[in-house]
Amino acid sequence: HVASVWDGELEPLVNAKTPVYFVIGEFDEYYGSSRISSTYRQLVSRYPEKGLSEDEINSLAVLDVKPSSYFDGGNQHGGICRVAHDEQIKGWLFGKY
Repeated sequence: HVASVWDGELEPLVNAKTPVYFVIGEFDEYYGSSRISSTYRQLVSRYPEKGLSEDEINSLAVLDVKPSSYFDGGNQHGGICRVAHDEQIKGWLFGKY
């Protein structure tokens, strides 16, 4: 989930144990980082009710708020396309399947 806001229900993700990597710039010019941070907290708060351990939860949901230095001082919302080439993020995503 890249540089956006979540506008759907979270329960289907919880029930299906769908992995989600949330990434946004700390000072994203369109959305900021607080709304997606809140969505992440809402999501992970539902997993213990399903009996998931902290390790299991951490394997399903990641919040990655990128600092300004990630964008070399440039536009964060427009520069978020860098994540497509970020080895850490790709490793997490592709390691799921």
